[in-house]
Amino acid sequence: MLLQSALAILVVTIPPDGEIIVVDGDPARSGQPVVKQIESLSAGRPIRYIDGISGTCSQRNAGIDAAQGDVVIFTDDDCTPADGFYEELAAAYEDPEVIGVTGRVFQRADERIGSNIESPLRRIVLGGGTQGSMTSYGFRRPIVDLDTPRSIEYMPGTFMSARRSAAAEVRFDEGLQRLSGYALGEDDDFAYRLSRKGIIRYEPSAAVHHRSIGKSTMDRRVLDRLVVTNRAYIYRKNFPPTLRSRLGFATLIGMFFGHRVLNRDWRGVRGLLDGLRDLRREDLKRANLLKRGNLA
Repeated sequence: MLLQSALAILVVTIPPDGEIIVVDGDPARSGQPVVKQIESLSAGRPIRYIDGISGTCSQRNAGIDAAQGDVVIFTDDDCTPADGFYEELAAAYEDPEVIGVTGRVFQRADERIGSNIESPLRRIVLGGGTQGSMTSYGFRRPIVDLDTPRSIEYMPGTFMSARRSAAAEVRFDEGLQRLSGYALGEDDDFAYRLSRKGIIRYEPSAAVHHRSIGKSTMDRRVLDRLVVTNRAYIYRKNFPPTLRSRLGFATLIGMFFGHRVLNRDWRGVRGLLDGLRDLRREDLKRANLLKRGNLA
């Protein structure tokens, strides 16, 4: 079981003053017996167990509220830290201006055409720019030089960390989980807003191994519907709607369609169309409210 494996590693690697918090989104509380089993084998190392909270943003916020340390680390049950993980994070946080740190994520490459960060198609469409920054329409510029530390504007959901005080102020936007419990893009939204308050560092010497279980089990139509709706939500919320940014976002959606067609991912194409229909209905509703004077 993924959670069992992850906790078994954490209880023997986490620093003595660290704490482990498990937020279980399963109504059946399937994580509770696993937590109790690991606690019984960990020489009394306590694990804080929280249940009854659904949605990834709500779960992450619950973890922030429960944490007592100076730094919170967010990871998934299909991730395990590499050697030296905590030491490298601690070294990065010695700089008082640093309020967030992430690092290298080792995972199986996506075999679909044009899916990996080194893809020339992606780099052409995104128009270059600083590695690790966000475009004017809220999409990641990939880190290609993975061995070089740098300041960045986003963190992957599989490995995020932040000073607890800053994380409690920024928080995860629970509006991103309105369509399903999977809040696609919540990591980009949280990290970008965090980067407006201080420095986020990419430190390749701090690394996790990711088995990429969760997203691979989701229905492609559901996932790609969220790709459109949640990306639009993040763009409209955080970035000025200039002509350039609107054209960039439209080009991005076109890139997604081209990618799905190229890979014969027809469920993904239907999901993107579902998302565009959702946006259209939302825009029409907003326009009608504005016309009636019911929306500021």
